[in-house]
Amino acid sequence: MYGVIHPFTKALYEQDGEGGVRIKQTDGRVGRYRRDGSWLDGEVFDVDPQLCGWVGGPKAQHRLQSEPKIS
Repeated sequence: MYGVIHPFTKALYEQDGEGGVRIKQTDGRVGRYRRDGSWLDGEVFDVDPQLCGWVGGPKAQHRLQSEPKIS
């Protein structure tokens, strides 16, 4: 999966394939959150809700991309 590493905590934020965001901390703890930053399950309780929204949001087609994006 593709994700974003948080610039301060170094946690990996990525889509979980079910509409949520999976966060993996550097110590191996994992949690799942909704796009709005609300907790679903897991051991991680401190997340960046703005990054959850950015990572979990819909992906648009880039203006220079000629083929439709398949997700």
